[in-house]
Amino acid sequence: MNQNTNDPTGTLAAPKMPRHMPALHLGNPTTVGPLTVFPVWTGARLSGNRYYRTPARGGAIVEELDSGAKVGQVQVRHVNKHPMVLLEGSLLEAGWQHRVLLHDVAVADEHTEIVDVACVEHGRWGSADAAQRTGNRRAPLAVRGAAFGLRREHSAAFAPGHERLADQGDVWRRVSRYERRHGASATSSLVEVSARLDRQVARLVRRVAPLPGQRGVLIGIGGHPALLEVFDHPETLVENWEGILGSVWMDARGTTQEATPGYRARAFVRRISRSPIRPVRRAGAGTGVLTEDLSLFTGRGLILGPSLVHAAVLNTRHDLVLAA
Repeated sequence: MNQNTNDPTGTLAAPKMPRHMPALHLGNPTTVGPLTVFPVWTGARLSGNRYYRTPARGGAIVEELDSGAKVGQVQVRHVNKHPMVLLEGSLLEAGWQHRVLLHDVAVADEHTEIVDVACVEHGRWGSADAAQRTGNRRAPLAVRGAAFGLRREHSAAFAPGHERLADQGDVWRRVSRYERRHGASATSSLVEVSARLDRQVARLVRRVAPLPGQRGVLIGIGGHPALLEVFDHPETLVENWEGILGSVWMDARGTTQEATPGYRARAFVRRISRSPIRPVRRAGAGTGVLTEDLSLFTGRGLILGPSLVHAAVLNTRHDLVLAA
């Protein structure tokens, strides 16, 4: 087994790497109950063909470590051409327990990467099948907030420009919150709780679809922006569309049906657009980056080669992001 530790850029701060978020442009929103969904376009250069793959088209093998199963790590093998990009917030099913991926990672072809995860199934440890499935489910806002290390009681002490570590106990507390709202699972599995809403999510996806050329989405809940996700290519957004909408529906269902006004969405995006991005970690064949203004937002992303291929930005003021 080869374990890839190389970054194609050579250093975490290579000259050709983008230093700022792309310019972001909002379109007219669609409101569905408490959700307000704004299409996002970017000013970043668009290549004709992607030079990476995502699990939507297969090729990623996620399994327990060869050295033995470990709660906070799994390994990803990639056996096809072009790097495989896995996104933070992705839920990994089966294996010894269901997990959530904590960071974006790019796995080079014919390589294996050990990646950081958190458990989202407190009541199970063990399986006859060590393989994990990379479906299209994404973690809801509160769990992603925990994965970002965001906690309401510590917000005044956040150190800007540094990644905060996820707290496994906090992740489990937030999974329990979704169980209280949507029904308990025998093993406290976020995946099983999420699956109960699949029919509702399918109806939502039929009502709201990406527009031609759209490369991102801003989602407001209860009158305020909550989540921005931006990609380098429209195809990647399409592949992750159902997972993104499904994750926020877990938060939005049953909340105040108040549309998020355009002026709040534009103000949020203005603060993020062109904000500096800072390399903070190697992410397999790519580089993990951070962008934030902790008075309003924090975001994580992935640079692969010369491009910012993904960024996920959370509103650090939103009650649903900090809910525990």
